[in-house]
Amino acid sequence: MEEKLNEAPIPFSELLKDIDVKEKSRAYVLIEADPALIPEILEQLAKIENVRSADIVTGIYDIIVFVEGENQNEIGRVVIRDINPIKGVKKATTCMVVEI
Repeated sequence: MEEKLNEAPIPFSELLKDIDVKEKSRAYVLIEADPALIPEILEQLAKIENVRSADIVTGIYDIIVFVEGENQNEIGRVVIRDINPIKGVKKATTCMVVEI
């Protein structure tokens, strides 16, 4: 059996060149919340499929949530349908991640 020791491995980008890889849309949602309800808000956020992380922060916002979706519309639906109605959420500001 002949060994091919001098053959370089194929780069990963070359393997995927014919595959249409679509990046998901991403956003940070900045939440102003009722401080007494922050633990309950975090519990509800953890149940939302598109939420990747949620952190309590200091400053004018109380919680920062990282959300992923197929597109901007899906992220908008998650914020309107799933995040805004959570008891204790006073305001949610969505900051879409953009590529420049």
